[in-house]
This record gives sequence, C-alpha cells and structure tokens, in this order.
Amino acid sequence: MKKSLLLVLPFFLTISLFGQKNDPVYDIKYPKSRKKCDDYLYVYQRLPVEIRYSTFVRDRVIFFYFPSAKYLSILYDKNTDGIAIDIVRRDQYKCYEKNRLNKSWASKGKLLPPMYKKEMISNSMVTENGHVLVRYGELPANFDPMEVECNLLVVQKKNMCGYHHFTQIDYSNWGLLDMGLYRDSLSRDDLETQHREITKTMHFEIPFEKGKVRFSEEEIRPLYDSLELTDYNIKELTIRAYTSVEGSTEKNIEIQNGRAESIVRALQSYQNPEILYEISARENWVEFLSDIKDSMFNYMVSLSKEEIKIELAKPQISDRIESVLARHRKAIVTLRLEKKFSDEETNPNVLKSFFDQSLKDGNISEAIYIQELIFANIRDEKIPSEFIGQLEVPKETMYGPLLNNFAIFNYESNDMFLYENIVNFEELLDLLPGNLKIMYNLTALKIKARTEGELITTNQDLKKSIDELEKMGLNKSLLRRLKVNYHIILTQHYQNEGNYKAKNKSLKEVYWLYSRLNLNDEDLLSLSKYLAIYSKFDWAIAVIKDRLDDVGADEDLIYYYLQLTMYDPKNTKEDAYRVFMLNAIDKSNQRFCDLFLPKPQGGYSFQLLDDEFLRKTYCENCNY
Repeated sequence: MKKSLLLVLPFFLTISLFGQKNDPVYDIKYPKSRKKCDDYLYVYQRLPVEIRYSTFVRDRVIFFYFPSAKYLSILYDKNTDGIAIDIVRRDQYKCYEKNRLNKSWASKGKLLPPMYKKEMISNSMVTENGHVLVRYGELPANFDPMEVECNLLVVQKKNMCGYHHFTQIDYSNWGLLDMGLYRDSLSRDDLETQHREITKTMHFEIPFEKGKVRFSEEEIRPLYDSLELTDYNIKELTIRAYTSVEGSTEKNIEIQNGRAESIVRALQSYQNPEILYEISARENWVEFLSDIKDSMFNYMVSLSKEEIKIELAKPQISDRIESVLARHRKAIVTLRLEKKFSDEETNPNVLKSFFDQSLKDGNISEAIYIQELIFANIRDEKIPSEFIGQLEVPKETMYGPLLNNFAIFNYESNDMFLYENIVNFEELLDLLPGNLKIMYNLTALKIKARTEGELITTNQDLKKSIDELEKMGLNKSLLRRLKVNYHIILTQHYQNEGNYKAKNKSLKEVYWLYSRLNLNDEDLLSLSKYLAIYSKFDWAIAVIKDRLDDVGADEDLIYYYLQLTMYDPKNTKEDAYRVFMLNAIDKSNQRFCDLFLPKPQGGYSFQLLDDEFLRKTYCENCNY
C-alpha cells in the first residue's frame, strides 16, 4: 500500500509563491499577520500524528481525504473555513528552460474555486471507521489526470493559512522481524572432527588491476584451494563488480562485467554441476566521494559526475589520485556452497539404515547429521519428501532435538498450514515440557498467527510465554526479536482501539529494542516502514541512516531513505547527501528517475524539482 506523506507549508511562515499579495484570488485573502490563522494553527498543531490527509483524483473527480470526521469538524468549524485545490502539471517543470509556474501568490498551477464548510459537508461521505471523503469537483477537461498533482490550500476565515503538497511514500511489505525457528544442529567441534557442513555461505573480495579484463583458471586456483572448494560444489554465486569512476561509464561497466564473467568461467571449470550466478556492475561513486572528503580533492564533491570525469582525465590529477582509485576496482563475491555428497549420502536406504543405527546406539549427534543430510537431499529433490515418513523417532526426552528438527522441517515444507504446525509444536511441548527450543518455536509461530488474524492465542498468552522464555535463559538476541514483534502487535491493537497513549508506549519499546539487535537490511527496512506508518518519520530515518555509506547497502533500503528525506531542502544541501544519492543512482538509475514521475504514475512527486539540487541531479542522470 502506498500513501501520502504530507508536506505542510504554512503559507505566511515558510513560503512565498509568486506575484502581488494585495489582490485576492477568488475571495481568498493573503493573511497580513499570524493572528488571522491562530485558530487554525492552534488545532492543527495539536492533531494526533496519525492524522494524515491527502488529495487524489479518481475517474476525473478530485477528492479530499481526511481520516477523522471529529478533527475535520474542529478544523473547519466556521462557514468561512474551507479548502481550495491547486492543480500542478508535470510539463511545468523543464530541465533546460525556466519552470513555467503560475505567477500567483496563492498557487503554483491552476487554482480552482474554494469550497467552504457548508459545501464540504454536503459533498462529504463518512465511512464506518470515521474517515471522510469530500468530493471537491471535476478535474478540468484540459488536464490529464495522469500528469497532474493536486495541492491543497487551507482557507480559514477566507485567509490562506496553509499550502500542502503531498508526496507518495510506500508503507507496503513491512512485517515482523525475522524470528526464524530454533533448530538443533551439530557443534563446530563435532563438524570438524567427523563431518563437513552440508551448506555454508562465504564472502570475499577480489581486487582488480587497472586495465586487466580477464582471469584465468590458474589465477583463480589459489582462491579455490583456500576456500576448500574441493569438498564443496558452488551452488550459487553472486558478484557485485565495482569499477573506479574515471573514463567512460559504458566502457567501465563493460570491463567489470567481463571481469566478473571470467571469474564465473574460471570457477565453473573446477566442477560439473552448473553454477547459478548473478552479476551486477557499477561505478564506485560511493567510496570515491567518501575517500576524497577532507583530502586535496575534496573540491570534486560538489561537481557533477561529468565534471568529475573531466577532472580525472587531467594527467596532473590522474597520476596523483591513482592510489585512491585503485582501491575502488574490485569484486565482492558471495558463494553458497553445498557439500559434495558420496553415493551413500544420497541413497535413501543407506541413510535410513545409518539413521536407525544411530538411534539404536543412542548417538544423537550422528543422527542429527544424517537428518540434515536427508533434509538437504529432499530440498534438492534427490530423495522424495515422502521418505520422511519412514523415519521413526521415539517420543522420548533424549530424542527431543530430532523431534524439534522434524517439526521445523514440516513447517518449512507446509508453512501455509500454520494452525496444524502450532498444534504439532504444542504436542511436542506436552511431551517435552521445559524444552526451551520447542517453546521458542511455538511462541514464534503464535506471534505470526496473531498478525495474520488467527485466534489461536492472545496478547496475554504471548507475554506470558516471552516472560517464561526470559526466565529460562533464552539467547538475548532471540528474546529481543520476540519482544519487538510482540510490541509491534500491541501497537496495532492499541491503534485500532484508539488508545494512543498505550500505542506510543509500545512504539518506544520497539525503537529502544531495535538498537540492541544486529539487524540485516531487510529487517531494518521493515522496521523503518513500521515506524513510518505511525508517523515516527525521524525514528524511521534513524534506524536505517547508518547503513547508507556502505557500498553494499540494500537497494530497497536506500530508496526508502530517499522517500523519507528528499523532500527536505536541509538534507539536499549537504555534501553527504550527494554521496548517498549517487549510491542510489548507481544501484538503479531508472528507479531514481521514476521518483520524479507524477504521483498517479507511481512517482514520489515531480514537484521535488522545485529543489535546485534535486533538479540538477535529475537532469544530469535522467533523460527528460
């Protein structure tokens, strides 16, 4: 779901549009003093942060949306209070000519006649949950609804007291932090003395020499041996290749793709199973701009990308900066490895025999390893999933780790049947009371069920389980994830009840707990969207800000930070913001350009082009 982020511009305090302010527009007057708008400001500044209103066009009809009938009646309580719509067109903004904005003190585009309280009431519809839709009027025939945005004028006692521009921010795809399920596995010592890990992921960096395009098998061989790849097959390979920023962008990307592909070919030569791979290549603007800060080359930070390339082409510059550029030519490689299985390790009859013998001998560690082999083979479709039914484990305490792992595998294979999986873990807990891992898994699934509307548990039951796990000594990181998700559930519950005080308390708990967790980019993005939903935009920004200088930061995370911050000129004036924005553009140039599409086309808002820095960056990187 995408919703609007309200950019509030009290007219008499923060903006000056165009033209003379003496002549009224329709019967709207320019407020000569703040006192003219005191009544409006008093109410507006006390609105709950959840009150986010907007305008939109549907079937060529302009609507004003307000989420609370109660507060709408308070804001517009006099017959001379009302609204007006200012229609702004995308073609008013040009890259290489002056923007064609309306020369009026009250509007940027086409201002429509104001609608006052009585007409607003007669044209409004109130939904069951108290939201209000006001039918403002028809979009004039000469306007394309896909090419315009409708700004809002707030009129109080016929004075213009506010001018509001709405941007589109994405609140979709947020959810609980990943809790995972707590499985039993072999210790590191057991793996080293008896077995090899069945799957593992490795990360490493390969530097590129200037001018070098290809890697040979001989050059990759030391890397292959150092990673002990003789015992593993490469299942998946991801290469993020970075080139230094001097020279032609197209040539740089072509070289980096060639380098990355040569790494894939060299690694493929050492194994028969085909390597699934993904390659991305880009210029390393992030590290370049970061490395030249506070150096003799700091002046380049304020230049455009093309201006920087011109500077770097100068012999007196290129020679002196080569030591910096050399660090930026590299590939960041991620390998997902899978143990090479012997014939015995893929034979279901042999595996069952080994598994049964391990149980008979009471060798639980060996049974866990064989169990993991079976799971891996089923996932790779080397053994049919029905094979699990042939493995019988006594329902006794000593076999708890195996029973727990079977329950997890069953959930991961059939996660659509949440209720059945919860019952399965409940039966296990009855069999093995006090088993911390089973109790954790049961609590995690109940939290998931609670968010999906399943009436399997209650908030009180979840709190009791979490408190009990804390007393049992559950790992602090896992405990905090449970608590974060519990308070996310409470926030939604209290919001629906209208208990804003309790909701805010749970919000603070979530924000406090997050700083004590080591979260990946996916979790950070989900958490940021959750905070933004409740209008805690400063918190939403804070939780992801520290990741932005990392060249490997997730693209979705970077673009969400853009949505949260790019409307504020105080941000865009900073050199650090330019570094961050270039990171976003390097991740996806098209995605950056699409932010400036009209809102009806899915853009953030083309009116961001009012900002000179954003306009320059847009015109430099987007063809318009």
